[in-house]
Amino acid sequence: MITLKSLEAVFGENGLGYFEYLVNKNRGGISNNKGNTFENFFTVYKIAKSFNENINPGDIYFSSQVFCFVDDLVVEQLAERNHWFYQIKDIASLEWNNRPENSVRDDFKNQHAICVREGIHPYLSLVVSDKIVYDHLIATKPDDIRTFVKVVNFRPATSLNNLIRDNANIREELIKMCALENPSSDKLNTLAAILLGVWDSTDKKKVSLKEVLDRCYNISPHYIKGFSRRISKGLEEIIKSINGLDYKVEGGFLKWNFRNTDEGVIQYRIGSTEFEKWENDLYNATILTFEDLEPFLVS
Repeated sequence: MITLKSLEAVFGENGLGYFEYLVNKNRGGISNNKGNTFENFFTVYKIAKSFNENINPGDIYFSSQVFCFVDDLVVEQLAERNHWFYQIKDIASLEWNNRPENSVRDDFKNQHAICVREGIHPYLSLVVSDKIVYDHLIATKPDDIRTFVKVVNFRPATSLNNLIRDNANIREELIKMCALENPSSDKLNTLAAILLGVWDSTDKKKVSLKEVLDRCYNISPHYIKGFSRRISKGLEEIIKSINGLDYKVEGGFLKWNFRNTDEGVIQYRIGSTEFEKWENDLYNATILTFEDLEPFLVS
């Protein structure tokens, strides 16, 4: 969040004027954001994309309508001091110099200056729904922001079903995020609805990816892949002690195969409370044969 002090450090005596501008901009943005479907759909896309990039879920935070120049969505990776700023527009026309003062161009230029001053690595994007607007903004991008501002075309939709059908970007990210193999459209729609519902239920201020995922797993633990890539040494020893039993970790879940005649997936995500309880029950049992283990595999 930008402060009056940081504005005065960059813009001198003009800092107070910019502060007053941001107060009004933030107040209007919060009012206009209520029920903004396009912004929420784009945020769901960014949440899924962040998950698929294997970023530490406890180190990345999402905020909407932040007190800054480029304010619709801010994604912060705290450890690396990487911040992604998005201005999101679902409109039929837009110009970089749309106002004599505090234009779109000015907002991006000022946001970049503030970030440089504060030692933040900024990634600035103007997201638009209309392809014609996108092409126009690309063609007319001012030279003084050309190197650090990206224009993104994100296809809009009136519903999640239509979004997943028509927008390849979010569809691909949801497929990669989903724990189910070759998920159907209705499964992707369910996953997107869970993400959207969780995001919309927060205050949208510094919401970590971990918080989003924890809430999603509580709603439905089987739709989203886990982060774990391996099982504990103790569990591995139990599995290896049984002749003919193999396993692999896929999408954060434990899959098993017995002599290529029987196979399955443990229903709990590795690392979850349920999985740890299941694993503890194994340790407390006497497991010498596949028959001893079999009741735990179908629980």
